[in-house]
Amino acid sequence: MIAMRYVQPPVSLLKEISAVQNQDISLDVYCSEQTLLRNFFWLRLRLLTALIRRTRPATRRCLDFGGGSGVFAASLSTGFDQVTLIDQNTDEARDLVRRLGIRNVDLVNANVFDHEFAPGTFDAVTAADVLEHFTDPREPIARIRRWMADDGVLFTSLPTENACYRILRLIFGKKKPADHYHSAAEVEAMLRQGGFRKVMGLYHPLLLPIFPLFRISAWRKA
Repeated sequence: MIAMRYVQPPVSLLKEISAVQNQDISLDVYCSEQTLLRNFFWLRLRLLTALIRRTRPATRRCLDFGGGSGVFAASLSTGFDQVTLIDQNTDEARDLVRRLGIRNVDLVNANVFDHEFAPGTFDAVTAADVLEHFTDPREPIARIRRWMADDGVLFTSLPTENACYRILRLIFGKKKPADHYHSAAEVEAMLRQGGFRKVMGLYHPLLLPIFPLFRISAWRKA
């Protein structure tokens, strides 16, 4: 088991960075004033950390694919020698990494379709609530597979978009993002078609496949 630790950046710091960058990505869920909603989204990352520890990938290099505001980078930096975060806007992540004093996280500010890594570069790739945002996830899936080492592991977190999910959106007053194009089941089907096999999975929040809101999974090359 790798020595990765779950690290939750202070909510006050995220609020400060989001205000400076004039962005509300972190404020929307990770800094929500609704305690239940806020804790629910942080728990996703805690479960993802547990899955990485259980799966025990090699610990040289990890890619945080679509890492956004960098909220998971603090945890990843404790388990891997080098973490690379790629996103088309890394302003919040840059400030967060700097303020937390993290030195082993590189930021690539680029569209994933406009950037290339050498084949087999990464021992692990995390795509936490990212792939459902692509109208056609097959190309990013192909890129991830190419960038992974043959013994690498891909970790995904995907919203199920089931009836329970839709009801909770109404309760918490949240609208479905316009760019949530696919459900977890649809993305996972494309992952299998793209040459991946699931090796381990968790369900959030009950850890059982009974009306899960998120599927949190580990994948290896088929």
